[in-house]
Amino acid sequence: MCLARALKAIEAWRLLIHHLSYDIWCQFGVKLIQRFTTYFPDLVPVVEKLIGAIPKLHLVNHKTDCQYCFSYNYQKGVGRTDGEAIERFWAEANLYAASTKQQNGGHRHDTLDDMMGDHNWRKIVAMGK
Repeated sequence: MCLARALKAIEAWRLLIHHLSYDIWCQFGVKLIQRFTTYFPDLVPVVEKLIGAIPKLHLVNHKTDCQYCFSYNYQKGVGRTDGEAIERFWAEANLYAASTKQQNGGHRHDTLDDMMGDHNWRKIVAMGK
């Protein structure tokens, strides 16, 4: 459901190819087209364009077959991507858990959105250094 909403939101059908990073892509991608055919048939053409990979840090814990089939090192068009960008933020995000767990949904969303915006701003400003 989450992937379907994301693909709809970004109008992914306009892209020729889509790269997707997921810790367990070797399992998740197995029957993905079958699941989308059942639940989201309008998105099947988009899902057929997906090329999944396992982030490099997580890849070492997978079987050798997975390491060859789902490594960013063997995919065209991704450069030196490691697929771990989303993971780098968790240590900082965990600091906000105690203060947001008692908030209602809207307030929590706003707080986390502000926190992530601040994180991205500090990252961009420090990039030149």
